[in-house]
Amino acid sequence: MSHVVDIAAGAGRDRALVGNKGAGLARMHELGLRVPPAFVITTDACRAYLREGVPPAGLLAEIDAALAGLEARRGLRLGDPEAPLLLSVRSGAPVSMPGMMDTVLDLGVTEATRAGLEKHGGRRYALDSHRRFLESFGTVVLGIGQDEFDRAAAALGQSGDEERPAAEVAAFTQVIGAHADPGLLDDPRAQLRLAVAAVFRSWHSPRAAVYRRLREIPEDLGTAVVVQAMVFGNLNARSGTGVVFTRDPNTGEARPYGDFLFTAQGEDVVAGRHRTLPVAALAERLPEVWDELRGALAGLERATGEMLDLEFTVEDGTLYVLQMRSGKRAAVAAVRIAVELAGEGLIDRAEAVRRVGVEQLRRLGRPHLDPTGGHEVAATGLGASPGIATGRVCLSADAVADLLDMDGAEDGVLLVRTETSPADIHGMAAADGILTSRGGLVSHAAVVARDLGVPAVVGVAELAVDEAGGVIRLGDRTVAEGELVTIDGASGEVVVGAARAVPPAPCPQLDTLLAWADELAGPAAGDRASAVDRLTAAHRALESAPV
Repeated sequence: MSHVVDIAAGAGRDRALVGNKGAGLARMHELGLRVPPAFVITTDACRAYLREGVPPAGLLAEIDAALAGLEARRGLRLGDPEAPLLLSVRSGAPVSMPGMMDTVLDLGVTEATRAGLEKHGGRRYALDSHRRFLESFGTVVLGIGQDEFDRAAAALGQSGDEERPAAEVAAFTQVIGAHADPGLLDDPRAQLRLAVAAVFRSWHSPRAAVYRRLREIPEDLGTAVVVQAMVFGNLNARSGTGVVFTRDPNTGEARPYGDFLFTAQGEDVVAGRHRTLPVAALAERLPEVWDELRGALAGLERATGEMLDLEFTVEDGTLYVLQMRSGKRAAVAAVRIAVELAGEGLIDRAEAVRRVGVEQLRRLGRPHLDPTGGHEVAATGLGASPGIATGRVCLSADAVADLLDMDGAEDGVLLVRTETSPADIHGMAAADGILTSRGGLVSHAAVVARDLGVPAVVGVAELAVDEAGGVIRLGDRTVAEGELVTIDGASGEVVVGAARAVPPAPCPQLDTLLAWADELAGPAAGDRASAVDRLTAAHRALESAPV
C-alpha cells in the first residue's frame, strides 16, 4: 500500500488517511485555485513510524519519487545551487489541531543554494529565508531550545540593518553546529527525512496531547505530513502572507475577516510577534489580489457550504492558497452562520441545527461590560473571543495551574502574556480569560481562545508584560501578578479590577434556529423549558434518524 499521495491525484477522498490539511489542498486544487504542488505522507505511515520507531518499508523511496514529480512541476530541484527548490513540511491531522504540532519552513536553503535564491529575489530575501530555516529546523527537528537562538541574536547587539541578516545566519549556524554534524546543513534530502520524522513525533508532544484531551480527539489517529513547494511572502514589497475567514468568526457577519502582513511568511501572522494589518488592506495596495481572494472565498463557501479559515501567500503580486479548514467560531457566530447558510441554500435546516453545539448555546448568553458601569478603561485591544472575564493576573500557563491547585481561584484567573504559543495550551484552557500585548485577530491566542470558548483580548499596545518582575503595565497603571483585571472579549476593553457586566443583546437568528430544532424534535419540543433542551432534543432526533 502506498504511503505517499499527490494532492493532484485524488488525495482528498479519504480525510482519515491524508489529514485535514491534505484534503483541503486537494479540494482547492480540484476547484481550480492556485495551490503550490504538494504531496502527502499518510497517517498510516505516521502510525507505523510511532509504533516501530523507523519509517515503514518503502516510504523513503516513495518520498524520493514524489519529490522528483514535485521538482518537475516547479522546474526547480532540492539542493540545486542554480535553481533551488524550497519546501514546507507541515503536520495535517484528520481533525484540525491549530498550532499543536510542528512545521518546518524553507527547507532546502544551504550556503550553496542561497546564491540561487539571491538571483531570484535578492540578498535580503535569501538571507531571511536561510535564517528562518535554521531557526525552525534547529528547534523543531534538532530539539534546540528557542532561548539559544534568542541569546545568539541578542549577542549581535545593535548591528546595522544591512549586516544583521548575514550575522544572524552565521550565529544560528554556530548554534546548530554545537548540537549536530555541521554537514547536515548542506544535505537537504537528509533534512527532509529528519523533518518528516519530527512532524510524526510531534503527534505525541505534550501540547498536542493536552489539546486532544480537551477536544476529545482519539489518540490513535496520527498525523499526515504535507510536503509542499514553498512560495515566498517575504520576497519583496508586493509579497506577504495572511489568514482570512470567509465570515467574521466573532459575530458571523458575512465579510472577509483576518490579518495580513507584507514581506513576511505565514508563521509571522499566527505567532503574534508582529503588528498585522486587516486583510482588507490588500484592497488598497494590491487590489487585483484582493479581488481574486474575495472570489476564491465566495467560491469555496459555495462549494463546501461552510464558513472557512484560509491561509494564503502573495508572492510578487500572485495569490497562492495554502490551507482550507472549517473556521473556529464564537457561539453567536455559530448560530448566525448556520441560519444564514441555510437561508442562502448552501445547507439544509437539519444541517444548520446540527452545526450548533449545545455547549455553544450555553455560551450564547455571555455578558459584556456595562457601558454605564463607571469603570475606567485602562487599555483597549482587539476583541478576539467574546465574553467578559475577571480574574487574577497570571503571567504564565504554569502559574495558572499553580494558582488553581493552591486555592481554586474563586476570583477567576486571567492568563496575561506578550503572546501565547502552543506550549501554553494547558493554561489557556484552564483560564477564565486571555490577554496579550501582541497578536492579531488570527493569532494563536485568538484562534485557540475562540475554539475553547474563552474570552480573549489580543494586540493591546498599551500592555507591557514583565514576567521576571511579576507585574504588567496597562497604560500608566502597574498591576502585580495576582491582582484583578477584567477584559471584554467583544469590545477589546481592559479594566483594572472588577467591573459590572450586563446581559448581551439578543441573537436575532436564535429563534429561527430553535424553530427548526422544534420541527426536527417533534410537536412537543417547543414546550420544553430552555433553548438548550430544545436543541438537545433536536440533536437526539438527528442522531436516531435513518441514514
